[in-house]
Amino acid sequence: MQMTSETREKLKRYLINADPFLWNTLKIKNKKGRIKELQEEYGLLKSYSAGGNPIYTRINQDLLVELGLEGILEQIVVARVKVLFQPDVLGYFRRCWEQGQLPSLDYLKEHKLFRKHIFTENVVHDGMADSPAVGYKEPAFIFFQINNQHDFVERWTVFAGLWFEEIEPLLSAES
Repeated sequence: MQMTSETREKLKRYLINADPFLWNTLKIKNKKGRIKELQEEYGLLKSYSAGGNPIYTRINQDLLVELGLEGILEQIVVARVKVLFQPDVLGYFRRCWEQGQLPSLDYLKEHKLFRKHIFTENVVHDGMADSPAVGYKEPAFIFFQINNQHDFVERWTVFAGLWFEEIEPLLSAES
């Protein structure tokens, strides 16, 4: 992935200041699980001990040393987005982005990118009878903030802007 130093610095600042971590592209949604995922699935952060609790700033710094920004984007972020979203869905999202629109919640549900979760006690369920507890995030949350209480797509995430304005054009330039 070739990028100008200006683009590299901009994306690096967005990465190190991102909330959520790695723009919510990892499967696991808690810090210890994310470290384990990065170690087992990506072979990264091998020096971290099991049960350790480093801060995200340290994790980002170590990832930047191990992979560099280009590696983080190519091996983790872009790879994960491509697994979670079909090209036609990303194309639809791009068209919505360019027109200043948000997709409907029905579109996200139809493409299995969002399920309404029911919060009871300390667990989250997806509303299916006898269903096991599920994670609190769905793929749609990478690109959208969704108002669960009133069932609508509220706004684009910061990552959406980075994806459509910075990252995706870098991928197109490679082709």
